[in-house]
Amino acid sequence: MNAAVASILFAIPFLVLPSPARCDLYADTAAKAGVPASLLVAVAGAESGFHPLAINIAGRSYYPRTEGEALALLEGAQDADIGLMQINYRFWGPRLHLTRRDLLDPAVNLGAGAAILKTLLDEPGGFWKRVGGYHSASSQAQARWSGAVYRSYLSFLRGCPTASCGPESAGLR
Repeated sequence: MNAAVASILFAIPFLVLPSPARCDLYADTAAKAGVPASLLVAVAGAESGFHPLAINIAGRSYYPRTEGEALALLEGAQDADIGLMQINYRFWGPRLHLTRRDLLDPAVNLGAGAAILKTLLDEPGGFWKRVGGYHSASSQAQARWSGAVYRSYLSFLRGCPTASCGPESAGLR
């Protein structure tokens, strides 16, 4: 294994494993928004693999190591999903009065995701359909993504964070 691969593999657990401080952040954010903490954790697992700087631009995922790298990627992007909860900047940024930089802050990102989830959970309809609305308006995409959230939730309960167990454990392949 070359040195570059080894350094990336060494850094991954530190980026993705929830620390006690992060666990408190999830619990506190969920309580403040009035959503189940387990759901907030599951969505973050399915959306970003718990990577706080995860970015998706035009269907391509990036996992920058620093905020500077993340901001450089976002500089020319008109539409991007950002952070732990993969908040769609084009749609939610203006509505929540958040900048791209704001959404790279895990606390801000979790708060925005929790607020979006709360809005969806307050709507009528089946639980998983409402959860699926976080990801898409398409019923087919909602069902597929809700399954990924559920698998992420089960992985979390088994003590197996999504990113450290591989994307297939969260249904992301």
